[in-house]
Amino acid sequence: MRVAIVHDDLVQWGGAERVLEGLTQIYPNAPIFTSVFDYSNNQLKERFANKKIITSFLQKIPGWKFLYKALLPLYPIAFEQFDFSDFDLVISHTTRFAKAIITKPETVHICYCHSPPRFLYNFNGQFKIPFLNWLRYFDHVSSARVDYFLAGSKNAKERIKQVYNKDSQVLYPYIDLKRFEGIEIFNGGYFLVIARLNQYKRVDLAITACQKLKIPLKIVGNGPQMSNLRKMVDGNSRVEFLGQVSDELVVRLLAGCRALILAGEEDFGLTPLEAQALGKPVIAYQSGGALETVIGGKTGVFFPQQSVESLIKAIKRLENIQINPQDCQKNARRFSLENFKLNFSKQLPR
Repeated sequence: MRVAIVHDDLVQWGGAERVLEGLTQIYPNAPIFTSVFDYSNNQLKERFANKKIITSFLQKIPGWKFLYKALLPLYPIAFEQFDFSDFDLVISHTTRFAKAIITKPETVHICYCHSPPRFLYNFNGQFKIPFLNWLRYFDHVSSARVDYFLAGSKNAKERIKQVYNKDSQVLYPYIDLKRFEGIEIFNGGYFLVIARLNQYKRVDLAITACQKLKIPLKIVGNGPQMSNLRKMVDGNSRVEFLGQVSDELVVRLLAGCRALILAGEEDFGLTPLEAQALGKPVIAYQSGGALETVIGGKTGVFFPQQSVESLIKAIKRLENIQINPQDCQKNARRFSLENFKLNFSKQLPR
């Protein structure tokens, strides 16, 4: 069977790209079609160096790295330009526009969707931009081109039904459990946030709560809210911004944290599972993907409102309950690469 994989873009190494790597392990000979590839990103080059990467015309536009928002209307068109006439199966892997591809009737198109585009449908309370109405229309049109939808979570399944009125089967992403083997676990006494610093991640809640409780907080990640978040930190605070760090340092930070704090609503979220793989509990906002990765009272605690007071109560509650690290690790093992591969093969049309 001739297989192609389509991915929104290859510009950063994150959760979606880890899942893409898993798909390439199932289909090692499949070429990857994507809008743009950042050849200066060493992690991407290392992971996909032996893969055939086919980029769109956007790759040839000078300065495309700095023109993402300006070029946004062109991304769906870029995916329409690809030719899949030589393939029997095409897998689009997306949270945005990769599903806009056009295939022949005899070619099966499976869309592995982690969420419809968040910026188009006001997920996480984000502002809908009126002039993007036509992109929402186009997104609906392109959803009809999909033969089978796979959802990255129950949360995504509900969104796919809500937005596209399409049924889907849930296929959970995976974490690379080998990354956490043989790692020394310790209690460094600090709480940890790992997130891209966007507004909907609500890192501000973690900063304010930890400052009020006078407990140390380490923050991993960069993003547009960095300067605003730094301004929140007072001189006596024990909040530390670490920026973007290596995979190895992320593992060490997780190994030493008291707990991971997840204050935003995630589509699914791999980081809470990575924390649990090291036996660490998670303090999570009680919504979205966290409901599928964290077991309340057993592998972590939830807070019901996105407020400082609610988060503070959850942090105090964690201090008063006993979380068994083995329960956390057992929960994480459900999301192994082996289970991902097995469950993906079960979803293929016969």
